[in-house]
Amino acid sequence: MQIVAFIAFLVFGLQAQLSLPGPSSDRIVSTHLKMRKNFAQGGRYIQGIRQPSATNMMKMAWDSSLATSAQNYAATCPTGRSGATGYGENIRFVYTTAPISPLDGYAIDAPVYWDQQFGNYGLPSLTMTSSILASGVADATQMAWAKSKLIGCGVTDCGPDASQNNKTKIVVICHYSPKGNIIGETMYEAGITCSNCPSPTACESEMGFSTGMCV
Repeated sequence: MQIVAFIAFLVFGLQAQLSLPGPSSDRIVSTHLKMRKNFAQGGRYIQGIRQPSATNMMKMAWDSSLATSAQNYAATCPTGRSGATGYGENIRFVYTTAPISPLDGYAIDAPVYWDQQFGNYGLPSLTMTSSILASGVADATQMAWAKSKLIGCGVTDCGPDASQNNKTKIVVICHYSPKGNIIGETMYEAGITCSNCPSPTACESEMGFSTGMCV
């Protein structure tokens, strides 16, 4: 039985990894970019407080190597974060009794869920502290971390979880590079939008208007 379960995990993981690149990964990146542009342009409110615009918000793109590392960890059906230090890591667990929809849908929904952490828990400062990261916003702050410019995600159906009344457990993992959530550093640099894009990047323009992203 354990061998069958292990093979099932491998099959689920392979299917998820192969299906994410393309429209699904585009939607995951798009959700991140929408949030990041909102911060960069000074249009983001958190619990009624308008957040400052960002001088150095990098445009984020999909990375196949990060997707592979995220998928590999998701396939272990973890109970928590990996503790890896080479990249940032967001994690989402879904427990359900409903029929399993295409796995990509859970990965697409995950960043929407993470973004809601700001509204639920607030953000007292752009400078990261251990108390801020422990407050419940660590996934959201990683999404908005200005220096993180690459993302890759994976998703696995882990089957029934005995600790959750045998509900089906779905695990979504996203990895980010460079790693965010560095204590003592700022989520982004507050100031005039795109005024401090790191060399050799410059502010992205679409139809003559700044997107707020450094590319």
